[in-house]
Amino acid sequence: MILDFLTIENFGVYGGQQQPIELTPPDAEHPIVLFGGWNGGGKTTLLDAIQLALFGPKARLSNRPRSYKEALRQAIHRGADPSEGASLELQFRRVVDGSTRTYWVRRKWWVGEKGVEEALEVCVDGAADPLLAEHWDEFIEGYIPSGISHLFFFDAEQITELAEGQKAAELLGTAIHNLLGLELVDRLDSDLVVLERRKRAEGHTAEEIQQLRAQEEEVQRLDNLVGSAVQEGARLRSESDRKALELQRAEERFRKEGGDFYLRRTEYEQKQNALRIELAEHEAALRELVAGPAPLLLIIPLLLEAEGEIRNAAEQKRNRILLAALEDRDSTILQTLTKRDFPRKSLEAVETLFAEDRAFRSQNLSTPSPFEVDEHLALEIRHLTQTILPEARADIAKEIQEIQRVKEQLVRVEAEIARIPAVDAIAAHEAEVIRCRAEQEAKAAELSAHDAKTSSLRRELERATAQLDREAAQHTDSLIQDELRLRILKHSAKARETLRAFRREMIRRHAARLEHLMLESFTQLLRKTSLVSGLKIDPDTFMIELTGGDGQPLPFNRLSAGERQLLATSLLWGLAKASGRPLPTIIDTPLGRLDSSHRRHLLDRYFPVASHQVILLSTDEEITEANLQTIQPYIGRCYQLQHDDALRSTTIKPGYFWNYETTR
Repeated sequence: MILDFLTIENFGVYGGQQQPIELTPPDAEHPIVLFGGWNGGGKTTLLDAIQLALFGPKARLSNRPRSYKEALRQAIHRGADPSEGASLELQFRRVVDGSTRTYWVRRKWWVGEKGVEEALEVCVDGAADPLLAEHWDEFIEGYIPSGISHLFFFDAEQITELAEGQKAAELLGTAIHNLLGLELVDRLDSDLVVLERRKRAEGHTAEEIQQLRAQEEEVQRLDNLVGSAVQEGARLRSESDRKALELQRAEERFRKEGGDFYLRRTEYEQKQNALRIELAEHEAALRELVAGPAPLLLIIPLLLEAEGEIRNAAEQKRNRILLAALEDRDSTILQTLTKRDFPRKSLEAVETLFAEDRAFRSQNLSTPSPFEVDEHLALEIRHLTQTILPEARADIAKEIQEIQRVKEQLVRVEAEIARIPAVDAIAAHEAEVIRCRAEQEAKAAELSAHDAKTSSLRRELERATAQLDREAAQHTDSLIQDELRLRILKHSAKARETLRAFRREMIRRHAARLEHLMLESFTQLLRKTSLVSGLKIDPDTFMIELTGGDGQPLPFNRLSAGERQLLATSLLWGLAKASGRPLPTIIDTPLGRLDSSHRRHLLDRYFPVASHQVILLSTDEEITEANLQTIQPYIGRCYQLQHDDALRSTTIKPGYFWNYETTR
């Protein structure tokens, strides 16, 4: 978790609208955010603001009165209008399921007609989440239990008393219970005590006891019948399963002997007959095709030749008719030209031209055919060779293919028929299957009838149980309730003893780790490295016992005030480590009444490594100019709280005392 921004409006000594205070460390090497201010300047108010924004009614405020509402009223800046109220805004980040989520929380309150009123807004990744706002207390309690918040947000000057024996025990008891979730165990123990008290106060009458006992006996009787029926049903179900297995084995033997083929013999025979009929139909169709023009497929070349001869004879006939017509035309033209005194020379040229034309045309004429053939016969031959005969060829090929297919199927079916065993060879196995099936069906019917009877008993038991429940509700002081009450009291006592044993064992198992972490932290902060050699925690009382360097017990009162403060800091530091929660650390009055040597140990060994984000709220007498140089390499941001006595308000400026600023 990283706190990014805090915005304060009219809260405590901070009057008016404040600009957001950036709290994000610039990087992991500079985790410290330092606030400087004089006493009364608003350092503790910043710590209160962060806790109030997060925890609301459960916040551990520095001077909280009895009532949370009264605490909110007193927190409004004195110069502000109570009806306007005050507000706090806190933005932080945390990792959820491997992803970083940004949360923005705004808590605003004011004084209205009904007293102090409060409103809470929550945004997640920039989007408002009213449901989360409604359940914010449960959400933040699950992440940072308020019971251990003081391990991370504390006033160092006030924790010195935690180094006293009894105070340390109370701190450890509360922290360990929260860290280990033992508050749930304590709550359960308290609830069991309340339950026992209530059960002891219950009483009964003889008539009610007798009535409910009779009803209980009826329920018990029916329950016994149902139990017996269930057992009988299990036996019948086992026998039914055994019969089913016998049937399965008989059917398997029947199949191995060819039973499947035997059972399908009629099907195979019907299929054989159907294939034979289909084969006869295709053969008849093929014969019909062969009886038509199909034989002409054998003389297609002769038909094509005949077609050519017929077309040639027709062409010769047309040419002779044309030649005779030309001779008549030429004779007529020459006679006409002669009568019109056409020049002799020209007339001879025309006559020669006509003669040459007729000679050219006559040279392609062959001997006339002795047969007169109609030219339409050639067209009929062409239709026969181009259409009728190709279609006949395709139909014949199709029928031949179908005949082949049907014959192949017929061969396969006849092979299957050949595998059918004889009746006398399979009859015994078939009879065995029939017998097993009859026995299995009979047992299944018996089981079904028994299941119906069992269901009827169950319904009767349900009705009797419902009647018993109704009577128990009407007569609260019943024998059953009395016996139940005694059982509850008996088992509640055992449960509470178990819870106590569980609590002790949980504490004992984790005490060693806590002792190690606390001693390690204390030794790291001490100036006297040989002062303490051991630290033990009593798992029952949570009292802490220190062992000195000489191996003898070291009472707390032998420690100096500074050493007790370091011990208290070590206790918090060790518990924070044990929590395993990556939370920021906020320390008000960080150096308190420590001497210079102890202060240097905190500056060198604690503040830089206390957390990934350390917010220090200091005066100029704690982190002095010299001390500032010590932790300067770890400071990411510095702010100074400047209080105006005239306005009675504090403003936050960048930098620290002595005009020191850090901007990274």
